[in-house]
Order: sequence, then structure tokens, then C-alpha cells
Amino acid sequence: MLRRNWRIFFILLTLIVDSLSVIIAGVIAFNIRENIHGVPFYPADKFIEIGSVTWLIMLMMATVLGLYRATHQASKRQQSILAANAFVYSVPAIFTILYLLQWNAFPRIFMILYFIFIPFCFGLGRMLLNLMNRSMQRRGFGLHNTLIFGYENGGGNILSRLSLFPELGYELKGIITKPGQNINFIGTGDTYHTKVPLAELRILAKEQKIDRILIPSTKFATNGSSVLLDVAREQRITIKLLSPEADRLLSTSRIYDIAGLSLYLPPRRHIDYLKKAIKRSFDFIFGTIAFICLSPIFIATSLAIYFESGKPIIFKQQRGMIKGGKTFEFYKFRSMVKNADGLKESLLDQNESDGALFKMKNDPRMTKVGRMIRRFSIDELPQLLNVLKGDMSLVGPRPLPISDFAKVKEGPDYWEALSIRETAKPGMTGLWQISGRSDVKFNEMVLIDSYYIENQSIMFDLEILFATVFVVLFGKGSY
Repeated sequence: MLRRNWRIFFILLTLIVDSLSVIIAGVIAFNIRENIHGVPFYPADKFIEIGSVTWLIMLMMATVLGLYRATHQASKRQQSILAANAFVYSVPAIFTILYLLQWNAFPRIFMILYFIFIPFCFGLGRMLLNLMNRSMQRRGFGLHNTLIFGYENGGGNILSRLSLFPELGYELKGIITKPGQNINFIGTGDTYHTKVPLAELRILAKEQKIDRILIPSTKFATNGSSVLLDVAREQRITIKLLSPEADRLLSTSRIYDIAGLSLYLPPRRHIDYLKKAIKRSFDFIFGTIAFICLSPIFIATSLAIYFESGKPIIFKQQRGMIKGGKTFEFYKFRSMVKNADGLKESLLDQNESDGALFKMKNDPRMTKVGRMIRRFSIDELPQLLNVLKGDMSLVGPRPLPISDFAKVKEGPDYWEALSIRETAKPGMTGLWQISGRSDVKFNEMVLIDSYYIENQSIMFDLEILFATVFVVLFGKGSY
């Protein structure tokens, strides 16, 4: 059980160690200050209150920035950058809250020492965690027995990438070769890897207890090999894609996974059921609160739409997650003229996106009110009704109009690779929306969705919800 859930255990342990780092830094700063002659007296409970605020803000900031999500997916350098950002953003937030709480008479020497020792204690704690993680990996904890599918289309780059970041635990067991490939040797330095004919994949995957297959590919699919998906389903293996699209997203989105983005995830029924129950409770509680708090905006928007262009105020549309999948009735405030769908065909040659997405920065079908509410995503608010009904979640992959799927001219292998999208409930907002929204292409959107589905948690949902607020305020990528 510990081997299988090492990632979850290690993230919890990291939270504990980071908390202890903040506490220990406070104790050190307090003791040094107490030994300085002539400092003003402050009651001990004031230091405890300051420490509590600091601990809460720093852990919240680290969570919102994705530090704990990156624990098993990002390099130590990237984790250090995230931790440094969390510290830098937390300091002004802490002083602001202390001021608002009228604690402006806080002990200044203590605060200076405190913020000097926090990074020191944090760095020491992380160093010890990394040493422990490497030690546990040598015992088989947190390792992913991995195969690479193909070498000529980028497999060598994957080998180099995995060798640079051994702390992420990818144990390479071999290279899957397709018929006709003539590879004399495969290796990095003095290490050589087993060549695995595709026909023998099923046997070797079972013998070596493979749980990851990495695919270097310029195409969004499994290189035309249905054998990979069949073996993955039978033996509960995660398939990950490394492509130019995936690599670009690693640098531009909130994605931390150097081994690529998942095309297939084996179901974990008990954990998946628990996640869905927790997520549904979260959606219902916060959806109800949001609906009540935003009711004045609902009323004002409804009146503005009615006085400009009459009824209907709510636009309804059938949407789904993949071609041929389940559909539901999707709600938005109407932001276009009444015959918008009829005019869409005449505008297809001006589409500024690709695949199943239709986007125009200056869409002539938009009303004046519609342009304003779209800029700040107010048109999306009626989806809270979808959330309360259970059709959608607050956070999840973006559902698309059924008619748009017909624009994707791809075969069954492509849609089979996309089936991962239907394992999650569609969301009002998601990782796609905070990664550029309308500036992100269709294939990129699907890759982003697959990363979210693999890493979904309440912490990740909160991170996305906080980020959505800033994206909405600045109108990034919205048109």
C-alpha cells in the first residue's frame, strides 16, 4: 500500500516538514531576540499569533502556486523556483494581514530574523526530504518501471531527460521497437537498455511490472498502435505522450511533468469514487455560495441583455467531452445575436483557432453587452446551474458544442486517445482557461485536460479557482 501510494504519502510528509520549517524558524528567531539586551517586551501569545498567520499564508501560497503538485513531477530546480516565488509573494501578504488585524506594532527584530531563517530552515528540510526520497527509491518506493515506445522519433531525447532528473523515479526498463527498426544499441553513457519488439510487449510488461509507457511523437495519438492501449488497459499502465505540443505547454502552462502528458490512465476505482464524492460535495457547497453571492450580477446581466436584444436571455446548447460521447444541456448568458448559429457557417473561413474550436477576436455576431460580459467571463455564470444540477463541476475539462467535433478530421485512433476526457466531469473553469483560453489550440487543450485529470485534487481545484480570478480580471485570452 505504501509503495503504491508513495506519492501521496510523500506530499503529506512534505507539508509536515514545510510546516515544521516555519515553526522552527520562529523558535530560533524568538530565542535570538530574547537574548538581545534592551528589546521591548511582547507577550508570548503575540509571537504565536504572528507565527500562525505566517504558516497559514505561506502554505496557502505554496499550494496556490502548485509547489506540492510539483513534488513528484518537477525537477529540484523548478521546485526551488516555485518555493522562492511562494516566499516572495507571502511576505507582503503577511505584513498586509498583520496591519489589517491592527498588529502594526509587531516586534520588528523578530520579523527580520524570522524571514531570514525561514528560507534556511525550508532549504534544509527539503534537502533532507530529497535524501530520504532517493533512499526510498533505492528500496523500490516511488519508482515507475518505464518503457519508451520508439527511439528514432525522439526516444533519445527522453533518455537524456530522464537521466537528468533521477529524483523523479523513472526506472527505464527498455525501448519498444517497431517492425523494421534496425537499432544496434541504445544507451546513455555506459548504460544500455533492452530492445523490446512490439509483439513481445505484453509479456515483458507483465514480467517487469511496467506502469509507464512514454511515447515520443509529433502526432497526438499512439503512433497508430492499438496494441499499446490494449496492453495498458489489461495491465493498468499509464501512457504518456511527449510531443512538441506537450513540451511547449510545459513552459507556458501550469504543468509540471517532464515525462509528458497522459493519453491513458488506468482507473483506480476506490480512489476515483472517493475523489468524485469529495469533489461533488465541494461543488455543491461552493456552487451554492457563489450563486447567492453573484445573484446581483445575474439580475443586472439579465436586464442588460433583455433591454438590448430581448429574449432569450439564457443560451442553451448541447455539449459533450468527446465525439460520440454523452451530452448535456449547457447554459450561458446570450452574448450574440439570435441567429448566431445560422451565421456561423459563413464565418468558418475566418476561424482563428483549429480543430474543434471556433474563435474570432472580432466576431461580428457579438452584441455590445455580449462583448462586455465575455471579456470578464460573466457569460459563463449560468453554468453554476449546471454545477448544482450535477452536469458540471466548478473545475474540469472544457465541454465543446457537439457540432464542433465534426471539424476534427481524425480517425478512430485519435478519438480513442481522447477518451480520457470523458472520465472527468466538465468544468466551468479549468487548466485550459488559466493557460491562455482562446490562445490555446485544440490539441493543446486536450493535453492540458489530460494533465488535470491525472492530477485532480481539491488543492489543484483551489489553485485553478484562485488563478481564474486573475485571468478573469485581466481578460487574458478571452474572445
